[in-house]
Amino acid sequence: MIGHFKLKNGFILLFLSCIWSTAQAQSGTRYAFVNMEYIFSCIPDYAKAQQELDDYSQKLQADIDAVYAEIAEMQSRYNADKVFLTPSMREDREKEIAAKENKARLLQQQYFGTDGYLFAKREELVKPLQDEVLAVIKDVAKEGNFGMIIDVAADNSVVYFDPKLDKSNVVLRKLGYSVKKKEE
Repeated sequence: MIGHFKLKNGFILLFLSCIWSTAQAQSGTRYAFVNMEYIFSCIPDYAKAQQELDDYSQKLQADIDAVYAEIAEMQSRYNADKVFLTPSMREDREKEIAAKENKARLLQQQYFGTDGYLFAKREELVKPLQDEVLAVIKDVAKEGNFGMIIDVAADNSVVYFDPKLDKSNVVLRKLGYSVKKKEE
């Protein structure tokens, strides 16, 4: 009797979950697409910020390259002088070289690490523009009653989407920028 009761309840639960799944599928979350690469390519301030970020990155890398050039020079001098140095002098030079290498690694982390100068500069230059675009995308989602907006530039698994669902130009117009591609 108890086994029959469990079996019957199992079927009822299965039936209810099927009905619930069907109802969820039929209610249908509305979705749209944007192309973030395209959107940012239409924003002159974004290109300017990216260029400034690239220039800053190259400057930081040049600083690090200079330290590594010093290390290479120190190593070269050490190798040339090694035969003339006492064991304690060799040890001192090796420690100097190791300290300089450590300094270079720390500098690299300070410049390019997750909390480094480049990250902070990116937060300063690019993030405000990205935040502005994301705020407009959220507005477009709310106005169009979209449950999801997918970035087709970031997701290589999107094989096809109806161009009518591309809201990139809507986002650009709301941001006050002209559009490059025609709407279909």
